Amino acid sequence: MSTIKSSTEHLTLNADGSGKDIKFQANGVEKASISSAGAFTSTSIDATKLTGNLPAISGASLTGLPAGGITEADQWRLTSNVTLGNDLVSQLNANWERVDTDGFGKLGTGVSESSGTFSFPSTGVWLITFNVNGHVFNTSSSYYNASIYTTTNNSTYSEAALAQTSAYNSGAGTYISASATFMFDVTDVSTHKLRTQVISIGGGFVQSNTSATRTGLTFIKLGDT
Repeated sequence: MSTIKSSTEHLTLNADGSGKDIKFQANGVEKASISSAGAFTSTSIDATKLTGNLPAISGASLTGLPAGGITEADQWRLTSNVTLGNDLVSQLNANWERVDTDGFGKLGTGVSESSGTFSFPSTGVWLITFNVNGHVFNTSSSYYNASIYTTTNNSTYSEAALAQTSAYNSGAGTYISASATFMFDVTDVSTHKLRTQVISIGGGFVQSNTSATRTGLTFIKLGDT
């Protein structure tokens, strides 16, 4: 056993010469060092053994950490009303635009849209909100469904979320709204996609606007998958 110790005095390790470091080795392999500027470097530090007042560490110096905060957020809206048949499925496959008024802000790349199909820029868990405003024509009773449909194979779509609202009116028609939400685990951007659908029993239309969102989608990436 090799021992260096001092019983009653300071123990001084001196690397003589300009720019020379103090190096600590075990079995001929360097495990730690103290530079001439006083910076301590170690191949491994047991965090469970660190106690007392630790020095502040600059975040800019940390590596290997996941990105913090929301990195992707996007909104799209319908720009033309969609007429609804009585108890007929109406897929919203046209007239979408990214929101672009009133100080809208997008984070990251954002999603893309083609014929009502939305694709994602990166894998991760995405929170999707589908808000629909509409009008039901003259009926004594009606219901209105807003659905999010997803695919994980770029082929077969299934209903992932449904919002249903109903209304009663006396002949003048009624404005109604519905909101569906879904957390979509996008593990492959080439196969995981999204569409929307609306059904009305009372006809009417899906409401739209190009300057203030009436019917739209919100996409927020919560984190990596």
